[in-house]
Amino acid sequence: MRTRSLAAVLGAVLATAAAAQSPPVLFQTPMSPRNANYAIDASLDPVKHALKGDERIRWRNIQQAPATDAWFHLYLNAFVNSQSVFMKESGGQHRQFQFDDKSWGYCRVTAIAQIVEGKAVPLKQTFPREDSTVMRVELAAPVPPGGEAQFVIAFEDQLPKVFARAGYLGSFHMMGQWFPKLGVFQGDRGWNCHEYHLNSEFFSDFGVYDVAVTVPKAYVVGATGVLWKEADKGDTKTLSFHAEDVHDFAWTASPNFVVAEETWNKVKIRVLMQPINRGDIPRYMASVKRALDDFGRWLWPYPYSQITVVDPPLGGEGAGGMEYPTLITADANPFIPRSVLFPEMVTVHEFGHQYWYGMSANNEFEEAWLDEGINSYYETRVMDEWFSPNRSIVDGFAGWRMGDVAMQRLSYIGVPGLDPIVLPSWKYVSNGAYNAMSYAKPVLVLKTLEGVLGRPKMDEVMKAFFMKAKFTHPTTEDFLRITSEAAGRDLSPLLRPMLYGTGTVDFKVARVTSLPEETLKGYDMSVSPPRLAEKARTADQARESKGKDKAKEEDRRPANRLFDSSVVIQREGELVVPVEVLVAFEDGTSKRETWDGQGRYTAFSYHGPKVAKVVVDPDGKVPLDLRRLNNGWVKEGGGLPARALKARLRTVVQGLLVMLFNWM
Repeated sequence: MRTRSLAAVLGAVLATAAAAQSPPVLFQTPMSPRNANYAIDASLDPVKHALKGDERIRWRNIQQAPATDAWFHLYLNAFVNSQSVFMKESGGQHRQFQFDDKSWGYCRVTAIAQIVEGKAVPLKQTFPREDSTVMRVELAAPVPPGGEAQFVIAFEDQLPKVFARAGYLGSFHMMGQWFPKLGVFQGDRGWNCHEYHLNSEFFSDFGVYDVAVTVPKAYVVGATGVLWKEADKGDTKTLSFHAEDVHDFAWTASPNFVVAEETWNKVKIRVLMQPINRGDIPRYMASVKRALDDFGRWLWPYPYSQITVVDPPLGGEGAGGMEYPTLITADANPFIPRSVLFPEMVTVHEFGHQYWYGMSANNEFEEAWLDEGINSYYETRVMDEWFSPNRSIVDGFAGWRMGDVAMQRLSYIGVPGLDPIVLPSWKYVSNGAYNAMSYAKPVLVLKTLEGVLGRPKMDEVMKAFFMKAKFTHPTTEDFLRITSEAAGRDLSPLLRPMLYGTGTVDFKVARVTSLPEETLKGYDMSVSPPRLAEKARTADQARESKGKDKAKEEDRRPANRLFDSSVVIQREGELVVPVEVLVAFEDGTSKRETWDGQGRYTAFSYHGPKVAKVVVDPDGKVPLDLRRLNNGWVKEGGGLPARALKARLRTVVQGLLVMLFNWM
């Protein structure tokens, strides 16, 4: 294919820029540094499932070191051939979907130049990483701290069939990670620009996007940002979108979308639904409304004016369950019953990424838990408060119920000690370990922290972290520092082993004894003068025998005897976590004890009624506890074996459900 000259590329880009001089101003005061700004003009060929684009990037160096080169992501090259890092790591499978090896895809830069003193200086492309998903160019002129570089780029995309978030299926097109995108410059450390790995997502800087897409006139388009201009030309139309303070841009196009729109809390909700799933539009709408309310209440009101929800077609579910700024893809299905709340959970989860990824733009390659894990914690919060904790994922399907936190626990306990949470995404031992450590275990860590701090303080701490992290690139160390400041105590001793280590915790009731109170022998020093206890009892019995009524006789029955009891709680594993213990007695009274978790065991002693039941962590404040079945003890005849058998059966069924619905 012939490539265009640099002069033609520059002319096209400048024409696009000139045409984009009048987009709306969305935020009078920028919320982000806006140091990576994109103007893109793209045209879709729906027959060939291909795209041509012209792009201008204005990048400002906000670091303290000069930049002498620039690194770009060409994510679609993950699907260029079987030797890409993504294809080798995945074996052609992602989220239970198989790649169609008759439909490859790519992103090819046909021309790139740096604008220096008004002239386009061609730049030479090199590919220094393991595959062509990362491109490097040596700059024609270095960019000092505070300086700016402008790039003009011509590129061509060939879409694969829908796989791993992007592609086409029939007339449906999902344009995710579709344009050449700068990595993140980190000063003396250079550019953070990793290959597209199987288990990694994305990392980029904030900016302003002006994107014009040309599609057939019959197509419905959804995109990041807001539509501010539309122009028809023959059988096509060009739609111009504008977005501010975002770090990515995605769009979708199909002639089959059913469009539904509502406004909630001054936010326009736009649902692009497949016709077969139109009956589930209310489920999507209700999920977004609930998430807007809860995230706005717990963290910060959603600042953008629109959120678009895209429903992929049957067979194109590989594009579902994904987040982009102001646009998410969900996943309905006519075969999912109302009692399985998967569409709600996915929608809530992906909306939550508007905060944890969208506004808090951590490095998803290297510390995925800061978005996936924290966001999953908030997903469980929304779902549990909406549907109740014991049925927030499965609500009566085949007679079974299961909560979101229970699903996260099941994911974690399968691989609890293989890898730490904080680890580059491609270094986990398996896909299961990545999912458990990036999603599930962080949920349990944060639920444990919530149990330690209490819900009101937890909300205060997490809001403080979000408010300081938004529109930055926060790290795990930032999280530890900011949350400790907000909590008024150093949380590192509790959290650091959970985040950086592979230790586990398993509390259990090790031993319970209740022995009848021993008869005192010798002198009783509680009276003055001391006297022999045996003589005192003899005298007391003689007095009591005179006029003793029946009620007092019954008070001395064996059932009312006093006992000396001991309860021993053991902690297995390396994690040290505080825990509560509920001790119930035969007379109906109970006591709550607290153990700081230090040491391998602790013992509680009692003098009084016989111990009837012991429960470690009665309120489930330590969901990291590996085995719940050893957390309880009841006296003989209390029904524990039957309850244990029922719990085991429930665990097996829940495990099967997790395997069935573990898509994200």
